[in-house]
Amino acid sequence: MDLSNVEKVLELIEWPEDIDTKKGRERFQYAIRSFRNLDFPQKKYVILEVAGGSGIGSIALAKSLMERNCEISELVITDIREKILEKAREFSKRELGFEAKTYVIDAKDLHKLGIKADIVLMYGNSHATFSTLDMIKFLSSASLSLKDDGILLIQGTNMFLAYIINMGYKYVLSERATDDKVLISVHGGYDEIRGMFKRIFIDLISRAKADVEIKFWDFAEILGLCKIFFKEAILEKIESYKGIVICKYPKMIIKPEDID
Repeated sequence: MDLSNVEKVLELIEWPEDIDTKKGRERFQYAIRSFRNLDFPQKKYVILEVAGGSGIGSIALAKSLMERNCEISELVITDIREKILEKAREFSKRELGFEAKTYVIDAKDLHKLGIKADIVLMYGNSHATFSTLDMIKFLSSASLSLKDDGILLIQGTNMFLAYIINMGYKYVLSERATDDKVLISVHGGYDEIRGMFKRIFIDLISRAKADVEIKFWDFAEILGLCKIFFKEAILEKIESYKGIVICKYPKMIIKPEDID
């Protein structure tokens, strides 16, 4: 994944990952409410977030657990973007009273940290940037990063249902139109081997543009792959298109390095 393109796309679409903004704070509060609906045993937790960005997902999860008088013994947030992890440390200190540990690392290499977590979290449609092979490698790495009774949580949108079935795939799509930005995305190709669509985002006013590869995952695909690496995998629906895939009891059967 091209780091510079990822950063450019997130900037163009104004992805709400700063909780000091209205949209970022709303997203943070939504995450807290979502996690409150899940059942967690009373114990100490080590939380490890992948593709965590500013940590909205894991900080919200930690906050919801602390509301139940659970202790967070360690919060670790990872991402491939070093700068955004500065925000994660700042937000965690402010919201939780302690600073999260952060690492710049690819999700497929998570196990190389040597951490054994109670919960591994992927939050906020990060799965959309994973090819099928990348997802398999991530699930392998996540299973190796969990304790025997650990849980993997993948929160996001049923992309296939929302954008292919209901909306219909758009070769040109209006993403946003304001006085200072007219943003469109354009189909830029499809990789049959990797299952990835290329979308080119263009601001018609500033002429800024960036491209990103997206896979339109549905929950059935993710659940099917999860059952290879976990003994249990279920879906907890949040809204029409959104949900959390919950995986329990990692099998730890294969390393990402052995998958090609």
